[in-house]
Amino acid sequence: MADAIAAARDEINAGRERMHEMHDRGLDGLQVCNRLTTLVDGVIGKLFDAAAAAEGDAAGARTKLALVALGGYGRRQSAPFSDVDLMLLHSGVEPELLSPLVRRFTNSVFDAGLQLGSSLRSAEEAITLARTDGVICSSLIDNRLIAGSQPLHEHFRELFDRMVRKRSKAVCKSFCDARAEERNQYGESLYLLEPHVKRSRGGLRDIHLLRWIGFAELGESDPERLFMQGAMSKFDHHRLQNAQAFLLRLRNEMQFHANSAKDLLDRAEQLRIAALMGYRGGEGMLPVEQFMRDYFRHTNHVWQMARRREAANLAGSTMTSRVLDPVLGRKVEGDYRIGVRQVSATRAGLIKLQGNLGEVLRLVELSVSENKPLDHSTYSALLLAAPECGEEIGPAVAQRFLYLLGTPTLAPRSMRLLHELGYLEKIIPAMKHARGLLQFNQYHKFTVDEHSLQAIEQVTSFAKREDTIGEAYRNVAEKLRLHLALLLHDLGKGFEEEHSEIGRRIAEEVCPRLHMHPSATRDVAFLVHQHLNMTDLALRRDIGDVELIRRFADLVETPDRLRMLFVLSAADLAAVGPDVLTQWKVQVLSELFYKTLAVLEGKTSPHDVALQQRRREIADVFSPQEQSDPWFQRQIEALPAALVGARSGQEIGEALRRFRKLPERGADAWGHYNAENATVEFVAGVDRGRGRGAFSSMAGALSSNGLQILAADMQVMADDLLLLRFVVTDPDSKGEPPPSRLAAVSKDMIKSVDSKAPPRFRKIWGQDSAEASLRLTGMPNNVRIDNAASAQATVVEVYTFDRTGLLYSLAKRLHDLELTIWNSKIATNIDQVVDVFYVTNRGGGKIEDAERLEHIRREMMAVIDDR
Repeated sequence: MADAIAAARDEINAGRERMHEMHDRGLDGLQVCNRLTTLVDGVIGKLFDAAAAAEGDAAGARTKLALVALGGYGRRQSAPFSDVDLMLLHSGVEPELLSPLVRRFTNSVFDAGLQLGSSLRSAEEAITLARTDGVICSSLIDNRLIAGSQPLHEHFRELFDRMVRKRSKAVCKSFCDARAEERNQYGESLYLLEPHVKRSRGGLRDIHLLRWIGFAELGESDPERLFMQGAMSKFDHHRLQNAQAFLLRLRNEMQFHANSAKDLLDRAEQLRIAALMGYRGGEGMLPVEQFMRDYFRHTNHVWQMARRREAANLAGSTMTSRVLDPVLGRKVEGDYRIGVRQVSATRAGLIKLQGNLGEVLRLVELSVSENKPLDHSTYSALLLAAPECGEEIGPAVAQRFLYLLGTPTLAPRSMRLLHELGYLEKIIPAMKHARGLLQFNQYHKFTVDEHSLQAIEQVTSFAKREDTIGEAYRNVAEKLRLHLALLLHDLGKGFEEEHSEIGRRIAEEVCPRLHMHPSATRDVAFLVHQHLNMTDLALRRDIGDVELIRRFADLVETPDRLRMLFVLSAADLAAVGPDVLTQWKVQVLSELFYKTLAVLEGKTSPHDVALQQRRREIADVFSPQEQSDPWFQRQIEALPAALVGARSGQEIGEALRRFRKLPERGADAWGHYNAENATVEFVAGVDRGRGRGAFSSMAGALSSNGLQILAADMQVMADDLLLLRFVVTDPDSKGEPPPSRLAAVSKDMIKSVDSKAPPRFRKIWGQDSAEASLRLTGMPNNVRIDNAASAQATVVEVYTFDRTGLLYSLAKRLHDLELTIWNSKIATNIDQVVDVFYVTNRGGGKIEDAERLEHIRREMMAVIDDR
């Protein structure tokens, strides 16, 4: 047996190497898979015979068992390192009698270097399992005899085919349910930027789903035969074959290169394959972005076919629909029919829809407002007709489109449906360029077009929020302008020029095209052009700076524009991906909104009024003796707004009492766990803290304890008291860190002040590869110095890739340059971290000397370039 295993291992390795060479010479993906399957078949047969001979049953084994290939192996689509899915079919004898042979055989397959997924079943057992498990049932469809008893296999096939025919509807539903669960696990959006080639939406598994549904409905799973039977159009068949060829070749390349069963198309692999396939880039697009656009084009075609087949099967022929539609359904002017479950076009309606954009919009409005999907035949007819539809927009067509876009209950689904069908780009031509356009970074989770559609979904959901964002959205008078700006805001990406500039020009073209008023054009163009501005100010600037607020108010000009820009900024963040619009970002955006609104309306900011009320509430927690203490009075007035709004009066009162007891030049620190977002906030105070490097020292202490700093803030309070706050996550703790952990970290923070010993940072497993992945974007390190942003301080912005101890290193270098940090913020810029420092010289003045400023810039560049 050992000789047979060694020979099998050599045969597998040599065969894979031959297939790798043939793949490199251009053999198409399906043929490579087919030949790999033949290779595995031969090895499996030899190992089975060897195992039978070793058990002394060389002749009888092939009558007792049937070796049946299942799944991808069964349909002869084995990838280079995919699992070998095998069912050992027996005639109903006691499994224990077969165990020695089965154990010897399966162990030999593993020892030969194949990943085996095996089961020992009778035909009846397999059918019983298939009745209740969609995953098992789907794997049995593509069954193929490799070795052993042909009668056993034929008996199984007869039982299985009969069961599927009798339970066709239930079987299809089990397939669709299992696939929906898998999509949810691996990415429900088609346009995830690191997709799983097999399991993500539109991947190979959806091609398999089409095969499974075909088998359940027609007894045939092969797309070629489904096409010959008329069950698949020539158009769909052509698209499916192209997509399968693309995906199989891609998967083979990934696995040959990785020498393992790799199916995740991560960013490093995207770059490598784009270069390998000869993509050259151009017109503002990277080669990898061109490659991924092709990937998304193919997976979109597959997904559209799969979803139409799912919809047709699950809703098209239910008994409920057949019985109730004639009674409860109704026609709309003879063109369309609203059924119990679906909306469809009559024969006259289908004729009317051809090339008529107004009718398409009318039908989409009907489907969305009735909350019923288009039926399979109508959806397919619209999809096929879209390429030939004209792009001329008359006033009536524009009015119907603007009604859909401007109505919060209709906008999300109608825009998505129009985009799926290919009509949104007829109305907004720039959507064609954005379709499937990759944003090659780890910040955005979706392609440009998907991000735009997600933004519409997010903004309309704000109507239900009970906070400043929700109130602002409900008070937007011109929601159409806001929605259109969100739809357009990133369509300028994928060109050489800055995308906000191109986006502004797109808006200036689209609005007149849609027959909108010139004032609407000005508003939409402004929102698109400035869509990053408010977020940048809130997250990277000191919004307590009165002059900054005044300049921003001058820019937006009106309360209505401010309100729209505020809501747009929040929706843009929310549409980037889960958990990007954090509560902290909502707070700082809201503060900037209220402060600017007060300037525009010539009133006291409601935020400032609330802030003063909170300060009075904080003062009330102190005893009369404490309230009369000038020190407490000064500190309460100097408390930063973010802290006042985020903590209870009792918490702030306790913090100030601790600070009041500080010895001269002493320090204190403690941590508080926030269960809502699973972060820890450390608050620290340092008496006479300026010029002592306390900020850098405490940042170093946190990083040396393995904590990841998400946000940092420092304020110089009254009496030269330094108030520091750090928001961190603790990878060492699952859930809330124990009190002992918080106490130990706090102690290290206190000890770090004035310490001469540099912090020692842990080596974190996987950190190097994570940083390397970030660097794939090719964004350069940069340091910007802005002397106009603040009247009191020089602003230093550092753009680089995050790493352990970065904040410490930057702040330490500023301290060594004899600069005082008055304020600090951590933000993001796509894949980079942006550390912002408000600094002065030790005398409290801005740095004005050009040579000194350049020296600071060079020193900070040296920090981030030093790896």
